[in-house]
Amino acid sequence: MVRLIILRLLESFFRRPLLSVAPFVIGVLLSAGYILLSPPEFLSSGKIYIEKDSLLASLTSSKSDASWWVTPAQATTNELYELLATNAFVRAAIQQTKLEPYMSGGPDVVWETFTFFRDTISINPLGDKLVEIRATTDDPELSYQMVVATMDTYLKWKLNTDFQESVAAQKFFEDLIAPYQAEVDQARQALIDFLSANPEPVRGDRPPGEQFQLDQLRAALARAEERLSTAQENEESARLALVKNESLIRQTYQIVDQPEIPLRAEFSITTFVKNMIIFVVIGLFLSVSLIGGGALIDRSLRFPIDVRNSLNLPLLAVVPLSQEPITPTPIATTAETDQSMLQAQVQVK
Repeated sequence: MVRLIILRLLESFFRRPLLSVAPFVIGVLLSAGYILLSPPEFLSSGKIYIEKDSLLASLTSSKSDASWWVTPAQATTNELYELLATNAFVRAAIQQTKLEPYMSGGPDVVWETFTFFRDTISINPLGDKLVEIRATTDDPELSYQMVVATMDTYLKWKLNTDFQESVAAQKFFEDLIAPYQAEVDQARQALIDFLSANPEPVRGDRPPGEQFQLDQLRAALARAEERLSTAQENEESARLALVKNESLIRQTYQIVDQPEIPLRAEFSITTFVKNMIIFVVIGLFLSVSLIGGGALIDRSLRFPIDVRNSLNLPLLAVVPLSQEPITPTPIATTAETDQSMLQAQVQVK
């Protein structure tokens, strides 16, 4: 059966070789045309170095939220991809690029712009502490702007996140200090009033009732002062954190390679080979489909094995092909035949 299939395929191919090869050739030509006519692409990239174990981080006991088995570069890459999935982050980045006019279009235009930005930006960790941000478009200035916007928006997001947390904490404790201070003043004044009304006796101790009341007033003042002191310390810590976080972010995330406007188009061997393979595979698939379809549709008996497999009949004989050319026998005309017959009659007489 396998031999029959192979023979059928070969017969289908060699019966119409040009038609069978045409899809493959067309695929190769289309791939060459697509590659030659594709607009040039310009690549711009920038690199961020992440140093989680900086001096300020060690002095302030600042710890990373990432797991111990995740490298700083991988954690930053994951965080950037998560932010790119949000419209707020992409919108803030687009605002710094030439794509901003498209934001005034309809919902479909805005969505296409968001999708284009997300598809164009690629983020790759390079080692444990280095992250590369890349953008490839047909406009060199746009590629540069997209990389710069992504890096700046990410650093601003890191600063604003910690800034808002510190400001909220500072505001919270500032609001507590005023009422706590009022409680301290009230407890101190109550103690002063009690001592003024009940001075220390010249001889002996205070009566038990007065001593108990005095101890309560002193304890209330101590509790109020402790609450006020704790709130003031926390407010000071929040104020220091506000300054510390900005310095810590700038020490942790350092732009080591600034993006530049590309001066020449980027030629990618990988993209070239990938596009070539796609068209060639499609052409080859069409050629094979054409050959297989021709073999499947052809029901004629072309080989001895077809008789046994298709008709289920025994093969009795095969007429071999003649190796010598057959010389055609000349056919006598009617006039020549009549002349021969007359000559024969004359000889008989």
